[in-house]
Amino acid sequence: MESWYWLNENSRAFLDRGYLSPGQTAEERIRVIADTAEQYLGRKGFSDKFYEYMSKGWISLASPVWSNFGIKKGLPISCFGSYVSDNMGSILHTHAEVGMMSKYGGGCSGYFGELRARGAEIASDNGHSSGSVHFMQLFETLVDVVSQGSVRRGHFSPYLPAEHNDIMEFLDIGTEGNPIQKLTHGVTVGDEWMESMIEGDEAKRKIWARIIQRRGEMGYPYIMFSDTANKATVDVYKDNDLTIYASNMCSEIMLPSKDDWSFVCCLSSVNLLHYEDWKDTDLIETMIGFLDAVMEDFIVKLEALRDHEQKEKRQAFRFMERAYNFAKANRALGLGVLGYHSLLQSKNLAFESDEAAALNREVFKLMQEKADAATKELAKELGEPEVLKGYGRRNTTTMAIAPTTSSAFILGQVSQGIEPIWSNCYTKDVAKMKVTIKNPNLQALLAEKGRDDKMTWDSIRDNDGSVQHLECLTDEEKAVYRTFAEIDQEKIIDQAGERQAYIDQGQSLNIMVAPETPVKDINALYIKAWKQGVKSLYYQHSMNAAQQMVRKKLAEKEGK
Repeated sequence: MESWYWLNENSRAFLDRGYLSPGQTAEERIRVIADTAEQYLGRKGFSDKFYEYMSKGWISLASPVWSNFGIKKGLPISCFGSYVSDNMGSILHTHAEVGMMSKYGGGCSGYFGELRARGAEIASDNGHSSGSVHFMQLFETLVDVVSQGSVRRGHFSPYLPAEHNDIMEFLDIGTEGNPIQKLTHGVTVGDEWMESMIEGDEAKRKIWARIIQRRGEMGYPYIMFSDTANKATVDVYKDNDLTIYASNMCSEIMLPSKDDWSFVCCLSSVNLLHYEDWKDTDLIETMIGFLDAVMEDFIVKLEALRDHEQKEKRQAFRFMERAYNFAKANRALGLGVLGYHSLLQSKNLAFESDEAAALNREVFKLMQEKADAATKELAKELGEPEVLKGYGRRNTTTMAIAPTTSSAFILGQVSQGIEPIWSNCYTKDVAKMKVTIKNPNLQALLAEKGRDDKMTWDSIRDNDGSVQHLECLTDEEKAVYRTFAEIDQEKIIDQAGERQAYIDQGQSLNIMVAPETPVKDINALYIKAWKQGVKSLYYQHSMNAAQQMVRKKLAEKEGK
């Protein structure tokens, strides 16, 4: 493909909506980003190499990297995670911290499991606690008020353990009439709790049923399997008893937090559509180096606030100090992917096929091996941070699979993250105009058959982006172009479990189910995810009546 092929009219219009300075082209911005990374890494020639890889469409930058890396404003970090202790000082400090983090461009989460439940006694004043959920209202107001500039609004996700006495009140967040409407919350669930629930503990089953009910109604709470996350984390965290209490607002970050640490998510992705082109190059090593430079930019910017002559700037650092402590000590990275389904379709592989499962394992095994080698090389060049002294690594973690909704669109409209394509034809608002987006792989196939015409695409659009009705396609081709709603969700869980073995953090993993799917089937799907080592479940999406009918027909056809 020609250089910058992905920077089409739609991508440029999207980037102009807040990712670039006035009058700046995408190519100019990328050159600034590449030059800045070379300066931080001290690697001669890094800028030109990174710029070339960007031109090929191999790299997808996280939104805050596009917006803030290498320039004075904002921070290049995607999200943060805070730990809230059971005292008013910690609650109020975290509140201020989240406000400052939101101002600088990051989405936030917080672990509230240490807070005593509603009605619990407070010995110091003979009173009773308002409970953990009551304090979450403060955070909803905060992120709504604090703006992040033109890129995105503030966001906050509170996490609470399933065994907390406030759990049922927590699960009502977002329901009609509830005072909290805008927070997307997550439940943490341990192995013992799951085992007890499966064995028949009535109280736990009631909570589990409510979790399933709410996910069916609203799409969340997210579910984080906390013991899975801690058992499958990196050695340095296990060796030092550093606990992962909660995830982030997209449920792919698995990093520890504590009284003086708020975890930091340093993200970007590689484009799997071009896997065959880059698998034998140093792209992964380049990206680990790049993300370490992004982390350094974050640290340097916070140190500039800390040492600033203006009191206001120094005060801003005070509320970012826990994030600074974590970043400096851990330098945790999260290299992800996008275009997974695009890769499968480019190879004419059905998502549910054995060949797709094998390729899934191959891709993430390769990424893990290269990322691991890269952080060891960085440690030799630039040194080990505090937590990793003696481990021979520059970064505690290297991989995390984020959702990449905006990034996938910017990068020539490839599929998002690890997720199946929702629709082969859809309409999107781009820069105040409605644009019809067509699946590029499918368009090429239809062109071969002489069917890349308005009538065919209108019929795909009218069938919710499905191609199962097209007589010009073979059964094998129809299987390749199945949409998210048409794919067996167990296969999605199977592949997530297999790739998780190669990912030190987690994955933003969505599922899609029909509204009338029996609770027992959804329960079985969640338990399967837990048993297969999946660390978290992000959103649960619902399909419409037409999509349900197509999936039913496909299941009948295949004898399921």
